[in-house]
Amino acid sequence: MISGDLTVIIGERINPTGRSKLAEELREGRFDRALADAAAQAEAGADYIDVNVGAPGVDEVELLPRLVVAVAEKTGLPVCVDSADPAALAAALDAYRTPEAIVNSITADEESMDAVLPLVAGAGCKVIAMTKDREGIPDTPEERLAKARKMVERAASLGIPPERVLVDCLTIPAATDSEAAGVTLASISLIRRELGCRMVLGASNISFGMPERPFINAAFLSLAIGAGLDAAIVNPLEPGLVLTVRAADFLLGKDRMGRAYLKHYRAHKG
Repeated sequence: MISGDLTVIIGERINPTGRSKLAEELREGRFDRALADAAAQAEAGADYIDVNVGAPGVDEVELLPRLVVAVAEKTGLPVCVDSADPAALAAALDAYRTPEAIVNSITADEESMDAVLPLVAGAGCKVIAMTKDREGIPDTPEERLAKARKMVERAASLGIPPERVLVDCLTIPAATDSEAAGVTLASISLIRRELGCRMVLGASNISFGMPERPFINAAFLSLAIGAGLDAAIVNPLEPGLVLTVRAADFLLGKDRMGRAYLKHYRAHKG
């Protein structure tokens, strides 16, 4: 599904971080709110649904597989399986067997790669590789390239080809570092050119601490798509965000005759 053509939108809303009511429902083993979020994101134009159940008091090994399968059945969309617990990832991948699955995620730390990449290899799915380690996010595009290369090469040693590794260059809020966006954009271009793998980005962090965040997110996404971004982890319910992504695809020649743009517009106008 991530082919390098239209930008893939991964809906990020099923995450209990900062969402106390969702966390409470997950602790109780209820999926009402999560499935409603999944359906709303699918309706808004998401191509994938990210599923994260990490909250205090939640048994991820038991709950993540159930919710991943439920979301896939509810929406008919592929799922991005999101957890820092390798045991939960293993359980989810055992229950949800498809090469379209994405594991979110690994870092360049040896422990992370050793724990997660064998699961990805066994499942034949994709994985998000974040260009950081325990020392943090590197300051320069060249340093982020080095982290990406390390992860791509380790994946290849286990039979995972570069096209199944989605590199996330990461970003920090522009409010705290005025060069943050530029470094991330340069990193996307550099890594895509040097390694030939797909690029993914969680875009909403760029606007943290600023008013009218959806406008900043949309502007940044347009720039990132121009730099070579293949997939974005975003909230598709933000007004205008999906249409902005489709507009960028159209203007960059990724959407012939604007078909995807027009399809989304007609489905959601009024």
